[in-house]
Amino acid sequence: MTSNRYSNIGARALCLLLVSALSLWSLPAVAQSTPERLSDKDVKALIDQVDEGRDKFEGNLDGKFKGSTLQGQGPAGETKVAGALQDYQDSTKKLKDRFTPKYSASAEVLTVLKQSASIHTFMQSSPDAMKGRSEWDRQTGILKRLAAAYGATFPLAEGAVVRRMNDGEAAGFAEEIAEAADEFKHDLDKATAPPTPERAAAKKELDVLIKHAKDVKSRVGDGKPATAQVRQLLEQAAKLQAHFTANPLPTMSNWDAVQASLGKLQQAFNLTP
Repeated sequence: MTSNRYSNIGARALCLLLVSALSLWSLPAVAQSTPERLSDKDVKALIDQVDEGRDKFEGNLDGKFKGSTLQGQGPAGETKVAGALQDYQDSTKKLKDRFTPKYSASAEVLTVLKQSASIHTFMQSSPDAMKGRSEWDRQTGILKRLAAAYGATFPLAEGAVVRRMNDGEAAGFAEEIAEAADEFKHDLDKATAPPTPERAAAKKELDVLIKHAKDVKSRVGDGKPATAQVRQLLEQAAKLQAHFTANPLPTMSNWDAVQASLGKLQQAFNLTP
């Protein structure tokens, strides 16, 4: 009787230890101020606005200015305004054409943002009364939202990375997390350590992780906001990671796969690891 009683106490202690380990882990990097990730549909609308804003800006410029040459501008020491405007138009049109659910057009966005930055520098040094100034100020607001959707800022910082993962890719990462977590549950079933109560508690936590991953996949696939759901997923994974770091299993490859896909999903949602 005494032996059984201490055995039960030990099992309860192990469960309490697991719960304590899970509750102590936190993810300070998943800040609540992170902007909501835009869906593919939202980004497409934003790209259309960039092209429309570019057209309105150009249409309001003074005709003489558009036909002029700016000295001390550009790599050749001068810039023909008409040529620069045509290049800008070509780039925004190309971006509109290239962006699809299967291609995020990150390279094209980078080109547009770089050209926009050159125009922005010139406009900032021009008189407020210059024709087209109000239209450019409005364009700047749109460009800031576009840059944010690609994990950057406008004007671009030196060496900035401009990249977006579209909905299909992000949903795929969530699916990979759910599948790898499910396989890891099977690994727990086959394991002989840690003790059974502790493994059972871990499996329940993995079920929660799988549910969060499936929620993210569903919402992203439907074009719905999912940043809050990704935060929940990250927090749940962090709890489990704390436990498995302290109590590693002989086989951790499936959990490593969870972590790898989770890192990619973080990038897709611009949640700094």
